[in-house]
Amino acid sequence: MVEQSGFDAIRLPRDDAGPVFEQPWQAHAFSLTLQLHKTGLFTWAEWVKVFSEEIKAAPQLPDESVNDAYYRQWMAALEKIIAAEGLTGKDQISARADEWRQAYINTPHGHPVALANAACPPTHHHDHTVARSPVTVSPAALN
Repeated sequence: MVEQSGFDAIRLPRDDAGPVFEQPWQAHAFSLTLQLHKTGLFTWAEWVKVFSEEIKAAPQLPDESVNDAYYRQWMAALEKIIAAEGLTGKDQISARADEWRQAYINTPHGHPVALANAACPPTHHHDHTVARSPVTVSPAALN
């Protein structure tokens, strides 16, 4: 039996050109997962098992869209399989998530968030009078 992989194995929102993602990072996460599979880090059956377990363990929240739930679960599964395969550990994932949170906080409104902003906010010429909260990062990094 031939193992399915890539676009054939999962159902994503699609248009005539192929999968559609609401956010660029979702496409990156999807692509990274496919690339890790293609390099032999894990089989597609292993991915499906880990992802399915994550969907069961962390179902859609009442105030969460289907898409947001799907990619929250996707990222948690990806973090788990990466840690299980020894590419990195939970501490490194958590530290990087904290860096991205700080980069988000330090980035002026309307500018792209860059990881370099975690340690040093870019120079800009307007006041921030409203405190911003960081976006949610996968809770899997906190487990």
